[in-house]
Parts: sequence; structure tokens; C-alpha cells
Amino acid sequence: MRELKISEMIRELRTDKGISQETLADVCDVSMQAVSKWENGQSCPDITFLPLLAEYFGVSTDYLLTGRNHAAGNADDTILSGMSQQELKDDVLYIVQYRNGKILDKKLWNTEPPENKDTAIAIRFDHEALQTDNTLQIEVWGNANIEAPDMDMNLSAGGHVNCSGTIQGNVSAGAGVNCGTIEGDVAAGASVNCDVVEGAVSAGNSVNCDTVEGNVSAGYSVSCNTIEGDASAGTISCETIEGSAKASSHIEYKNS
Repeated sequence: MRELKISEMIRELRTDKGISQETLADVCDVSMQAVSKWENGQSCPDITFLPLLAEYFGVSTDYLLTGRNHAAGNADDTILSGMSQQELKDDVLYIVQYRNGKILDKKLWNTEPPENKDTAIAIRFDHEALQTDNTLQIEVWGNANIEAPDMDMNLSAGGHVNCSGTIQGNVSAGAGVNCGTIEGDVAAGASVNCDVVEGAVSAGNSVNCDTVEGNVSAGYSVSCNTIEGDASAGTISCETIEGSAKASSHIEYKNS
């Protein structure tokens, strides 16, 4: 059997059930436009909708995701078992990869081969998501490409974070961070490359930014125009450091 996409599965199951997109939208408490985007492959339902959709259509979440029939009774447990071990929080939006019949949780993603770990999850927010009054708490089990003009979010990713626009919160990543403006703090296991960080920056490798308004700490090097706080790294090369500067190798002021 050809493996189906979740968009095709939702459309097929809805059609078989003889209901409209509007009816399914009411069941999920979303807009009809959201259901239409699911079925057209323009977006995917939040993972929290999967059990609801599976129960409503009378299928397993595994069948909903892949179109493959497995023995009833344990398919959902197989897919979601890793998630239940992550101490999931109700106020966090989890964005995950589903590969080879399983959800890649933190532990599984970290054991993926290098070629698979290069895959990035493209996250696009529609107009409705941008109108939220609350700061979104987002955790990505993998690499994340954020495509939104400005988002009020705190973002955590197991791999790299690449974003356009402005993130109005904190960003943490197991690997590198490449963004325009981040209004909160940034913590990265590898390098940080941003235009402006309004909070503090901590990086396992290097920090390359135009302006950092807080303190900067890097395992290797720091190269910025302006740091309004303290700086600590192996080597430091900046135009202006308003706080103290500590380097194990050398400190260079670019305008000197």
C-alpha cells in the first residue's frame, strides 16, 4: 500500500464519514480554514489533535499518520510512549518528527544518524496564531526553521534554530542559533549569529552579533560591534564593551 500523507488521510476519512470541513472544524474547535489547510497539505494539525481525530474517525493515530493498519489496542501506545516519558506540559506546543513508524522524542532524535539530523522542521504561523495574547511556549525535537514576521514565543530546540523576523522571547538550542532579532536570552550548544539580542547570550562555540544588550559568554570566540554587558570567551574582538571583558587568549578592540 502506498504510504499516505496525513493531509490525504484526513480528507479521505472525512469524506468516508460524509461530513463537511465545517463539521470537522467544530469537532476540533478550529476554523474551517485550518481544516482546509490540513487537507491541502499547507499545514499539519497540532500533535494534541491526533488522539481526538483518531478517536473521532475510529482509527489509530498510527493509521492517521501513515495509512498503515496495525493491530488495534497498542498502536497509539507505540507511537506516544516516548512522549509520555518526557513529562509533557499542558502549556507547551511540541513540534516533533515522525519517522519510520515512531515519533522522535528528545532521546531518539539525539541518536539519529547525522544525515537525518540535518532535516529541519519548517514552522509557519498563520495570522490567527500571531494574534494570541499569550507567549507561546514551543519545544522542537530537532532543527527548527521559524517563518513568521514577529512572534511572541519562548523557543527550545534540540538542534539548530533559524528564524526570520523577530522572536519576542527566549531561545535555547542544542546546536546553533541564526536569527535577526531576539528580544530575550539566547543559549546555544554551538554558535550564535544574530543581528540584535536584547538579553544575554551563552554559546558553546562562538558569538557573532551586531549588538548584545546583556552579558556574553562563549566557549571559543566573541565578535560583536557592541556588548552592553560583560564578555567572556577564549578570544574577544569588539568595538565597544560597556562591561568587563575576560579572555583566555586575547582581547581586541576593533576601533583601536
